[in-house]
Amino acid sequence: MLEKDIENLIARYPKEFFPKEEFLLLGQQHIIEGRRIDILFQDKFGRKIIVEVKRGILTREASGQVMEYYGLMKSKSPEDICELILCANVIPSERKLFLENAGIECKEVSVGFITDLAKRVGHMFLDSGITSPSVLPAALGDSDTSVWLFQANPDKYDILNALSDEKIGNSIHWLVNQHKGEIRQGHIGLLWMSGKDSGIYAVTQITSDPQLMAEYPEEKKYWLGDEKGAGRRLRVSMSVAKRLTNAPLFRKAIKDIKGLEGLSILKNPQGTNFPVSNAEWKIISEQIK
Repeated sequence: MLEKDIENLIARYPKEFFPKEEFLLLGQQHIIEGRRIDILFQDKFGRKIIVEVKRGILTREASGQVMEYYGLMKSKSPEDICELILCANVIPSERKLFLENAGIECKEVSVGFITDLAKRVGHMFLDSGITSPSVLPAALGDSDTSVWLFQANPDKYDILNALSDEKIGNSIHWLVNQHKGEIRQGHIGLLWMSGKDSGIYAVTQITSDPQLMAEYPEEKKYWLGDEKGAGRRLRVSMSVAKRLTNAPLFRKAIKDIKGLEGLSILKNPQGTNFPVSNAEWKIISEQIK
C-alpha cells in the first residue's frame, strides 16, 4: 500500500471517508502557493477543502511541515475560505491535539479500513506486484518452536513505512528482548504491529543468531521521537519473504481461527518476541497463502 493508493481512494470515494460531507473533487496534485497538494475538494458551501495524505504514522516532522504550510496558506490568502484535513493511518493523540488546536482537522484512516474498501471497490494496490514469493518458509522439525512473532509498537516504530522503503528492501533487523537463547538463524519471523490495526504484516526468514548489531542507516529514521531502540542492540537480521501490508492477518481475525486462540501474543501482548508453535504456524501459513 503506497501513499498514492490512499490518496486515490480518498479522491475517488470521498463519501467513504467523509460520509456527512458533499465533497466535489477539483483535482489531485494541485499547486497552491507553490506547493503541490494531494487532493483539492469543494464542499457544498463552496469552500475549498485541502486533503493531505500521510502513509503510516504521522511523525513530528510531518506535523510541523503541515502546520507551516497551513500558516503560509492562511497568511497569503486571508480572504479565502479554505480548510485543511490531514489523513494518516495512525495519528498520535498529542499530534492530533496540536494540529486541531491550530484549526487542522485530523482523520485516521486505518489499514483495515483501506484494505476493506479496496476489496469492495476492486482497487489494485500500486505495489501489489512487489510482494512476495509464493512459497513460504517451512518450520524446522515437528515439535521444536522455530517460528517467532516480532512486535512493533506504532507509537515507537513506523513499521508500515519501513516495510515499504525500497532502500531497506528485504534485509531488515529486529530487536531481541526475550528468548535470546532460543531464536536462531533459519527460523521464521512474523512481524506484528500492535495497536488498533494489530496483526501480522510480514513473514521473514531469520538470517542470523541474536547478536549485538545496529540497523542500517535507512532503518533508524523510523524510530519515533526519542525512542532508544536505534543503535547497537541485541538483534537478528531477517530477510522479508512475504509482505502482508496490503492484506494483513489482523488480530480480530486470528482470535476467531480454530487452533490460534492460544497464540502467545493474544494471551500476553507485552514484549517484543513471542513463540509460535509449528502447529500454529501451519494454520497461519494457510491463511496468508
